[in-house]
Amino acid sequence: MKAAVFTEPNNPINIQEIEIEEPRSREVMVKVSHCGICHSDLSMLDLGGAGQLPVILGHEAAGTIEEVGRDVTSVAPGDKVMLTPLAFCGQCYWCSRAEPTACVEAQSFTSGLRPDGTSPFSNQGQCVHRGLGVAGFSEKTIVPESAVVKLDQDTPLDIACVIGCAVQTGVGSVFNSAKVEVGSTVLVTGLGGIGISIVQGARIAGAEKIIVSDPVAERREAALHFGATHTIDPLSDELVPRVMDETANIGVDYAFEAAGVAALVDDCINASRIGGSTIIVGVDATLATVPILPVMLATMGKKIIGSLLGDCHPQRDIPRFVNLWKSGKLDLDGMISHRIALDEINLGFENVRETRGIRTVVEVAST
Repeated sequence: MKAAVFTEPNNPINIQEIEIEEPRSREVMVKVSHCGICHSDLSMLDLGGAGQLPVILGHEAAGTIEEVGRDVTSVAPGDKVMLTPLAFCGQCYWCSRAEPTACVEAQSFTSGLRPDGTSPFSNQGQCVHRGLGVAGFSEKTIVPESAVVKLDQDTPLDIACVIGCAVQTGVGSVFNSAKVEVGSTVLVTGLGGIGISIVQGARIAGAEKIIVSDPVAERREAALHFGATHTIDPLSDELVPRVMDETANIGVDYAFEAAGVAALVDDCINASRIGGSTIIVGVDATLATVPILPVMLATMGKKIIGSLLGDCHPQRDIPRFVNLWKSGKLDLDGMISHRIALDEINLGFENVRETRGIRTVVEVAST
């Protein structure tokens, strides 16, 4: 099968023919239709593959079940499915507490391998890593059954694929991690696919004010369409004073850092009210740190919340997000700014690097 494979640091991604195994017990083979390009994929490039070369990236994907392994019961060949990067075991300490994103097996998505250290992909005997748990930039992939969610057959996969990461992470962080209430005030820093999804989640949750900050004017303008009420250009305005101006010097109830810039975490904490929450959604691939004063957290009751994939349970939340889209409350179509073919993958990554549009979607294989 064809796949976009990252083989060497500082070199372009190459389209290669690679081998794929048959699905094992409780695994499925998916013919990938479409896959969005997330900033986490770009971070993997910038980190030189993070020790996982060669690797197939792409984790925001949708497709059709091609084959199923033994003991698979929730899907069958021909079913349309959404893929999700955190495949949980369903039996561990965290899964028993309905916290699948914390599952030990789910955490193997950072290794590019199955929990047992193998990969379903190879090239002339060399292991090819399953990047970020999905390997969506390949015509077919092998994932655990828990990594797919069945969709209605009339669901357009080119649109629905953005739910896999951007919407799960963004809307999920509003619904599950922060639990934003009606009438709340919200700040969002960074307006890529995840930031825009946070804006939409906050609007759906009934937030009264949704203040957004991004240096790209087109993204700020787009955020107004998706539900933002106030915009800030951080290149010309100081973030915290502007937020205080918009909230009668109180600060916001919830501040979401979605840009993956460590320094913005400090701004979010300072822009949140006494007793407010800062939700860290973006990942700073440089591993930069932020000084935090414990005395401020203790005396002002401010909270810091980490959110991985929006604390979503895919089998519960993905159908909910699809229904929100079908009812017109969640705009997925408007998030997709570029559509490209698999052999244009490097152009797609340049779109992300240059902050062009909101989401670039790759047509991996025609359905």
